[in-house]
Amino acid sequence: MSIRRKLYFVVIGLIVVLLVLPSPTAEWAVRKKLFMKFHPYTALTTPVDHGHSNYPDEGELYVAPKAELSFMFVKHGWWGYYVASAGTAP
Repeated sequence: MSIRRKLYFVVIGLIVVLLVLPSPTAEWAVRKKLFMKFHPYTALTTPVDHGHSNYPDEGELYVAPKAELSFMFVKHGWWGYYVASAGTAP
């Protein structure tokens, strides 16, 4: 199997895993949201910090300072963590 074909399968596998599997942690949920917003490099390299704020309606605040969507509220559902809302300011 050629290297190009292996790379193709790795990329397709990564996309399937990101779309189908739930996020086991809140940080993964934030990175998944960044990846789905067509910022794959930012999703892999930016630090994700807990904002130490918990709003009952919105969820827990997480901050990714180098990303375009720098503030994200993450909730925990029965299927795992997910980003409830995101924006540039809380």
